[in-house]
Amino acid sequence: MTEDAPTTTQVPVGLLTCQHTPYLRQFNTTVLSCSKKPNKQKLYEVQLQDTILFPEGGGQPCDYGTINESIEVKNVQRVGTSHVHHTTAPVEEGIEARLEVDWKRRFDHMQQHSGQHLVSALFEQPEYGCDTLAWGMNATRCHVELSKAPTPEQVQEVEDRLNLYIRRNYPVHVTFTEERPATLPKDYVGPNGVFRVIEIMQDLDVIAAEEDPLNLIHKEKRGLVRLDYNPCCGTHVKSLKDLQCIKLLHQEKIRGNNSRLYFVVGQRALDLLQETYQVTKDLAPVLSAPGGPETYVDTIVKNQKAARETVKQVKNLLKEIAAYQVRDWTAELKEKNPITIQEDGKSTSAPYLVKYHRDDVDMDFLGVITALLKDNDLIQGQRIFMLSAGEKKDGGPMMIIGQSDEAVKKIATEVSKLIDIKGGGKGRWQGKAKSWQGLDSAWLAAEALVHAESA
Repeated sequence: MTEDAPTTTQVPVGLLTCQHTPYLRQFNTTVLSCSKKPNKQKLYEVQLQDTILFPEGGGQPCDYGTINESIEVKNVQRVGTSHVHHTTAPVEEGIEARLEVDWKRRFDHMQQHSGQHLVSALFEQPEYGCDTLAWGMNATRCHVELSKAPTPEQVQEVEDRLNLYIRRNYPVHVTFTEERPATLPKDYVGPNGVFRVIEIMQDLDVIAAEEDPLNLIHKEKRGLVRLDYNPCCGTHVKSLKDLQCIKLLHQEKIRGNNSRLYFVVGQRALDLLQETYQVTKDLAPVLSAPGGPETYVDTIVKNQKAARETVKQVKNLLKEIAAYQVRDWTAELKEKNPITIQEDGKSTSAPYLVKYHRDDVDMDFLGVITALLKDNDLIQGQRIFMLSAGEKKDGGPMMIIGQSDEAVKKIATEVSKLIDIKGGGKGRWQGKAKSWQGLDSAWLAAEALVHAESA
């Protein structure tokens, strides 16, 4: 646990340097306290007077960074309006500490969070009426949960507007209000009785300059109007140009009529473009589509059709192979293991083992053989059929079939001692082997059991 510390001297969350000067990458502050022992995550809990490392909150993950270059900060958490840094080593109390933020992570979070405010602001406009109920950020994508699903046309229209506003470089302001927002966590009290608000402003002079580049109509300055105004503790860009671009992705229906809309901002959009481009480039030789992405759909449709035809042909050929195999067994059994009819009308035969393995087939093929054995009335008397399939190193399915459940169980038990296989069943034992190492030995053991029954 963190020891008691003079938290009254801490700069409270809401007024932290990371919040009012988010572009600052290095910063000196005082160490107020440090836990004597690491916590369950094997990290020490450190309280600093102020920080440039953002504590997790408002849907935004915490910052990473270092203290005095060598001590890593792996987590920063808010406790009320206090902030606790989780470090890989203890820090001496009372000393001046030099913080450095992982800037790549911080700027990514700034882009995504400011982008979310802008996305939500546009979808909440009266013409769309999609209120933001929640949002989330992971390592690759962000999402907003909207009160209803916008149409594809609306999504495209909003995306166009988002990137227009980025090109216009509207400013992002940090301001404060004394009115407590309903969305804030219950344990959060505003420092000095005020609450932090992020405000995105629409610059009417920029719009006027686009409409009237020679300034013939708009003689006077028109100023800024509010586009977005929401309470937020996160770190944000100072103007929309730092967002670079926003790409809206796909939607998922959740919780009734709500919609989860995914998006990426800035560098994440560029990274996604690069990943997608590389995938399409790598697919060209795989699909044999030299025409590039434009031909992929047609190529895949043709390949799928050809694959279905091939599968159909293979199935038909395997059925023919199975039929020929059963025909051969019919002749073999008629000669070597004939069925005799007893006085009570029951059929019987001497104990006899039929063993069969094929590398290039699967369980479906064994199922076809089993059906043919039944159709040709070959599973009679004391005959045992021991069927298996699959490559030697990969293993595969095995079926042991006979009229005598006791005889089938005996052989299955013996086989399980020699092959790494698990299975079960009554009258028809079925299992799957991890490999066919030991199959020859299993055949010999099964033959020995069958011969013992006939002795």
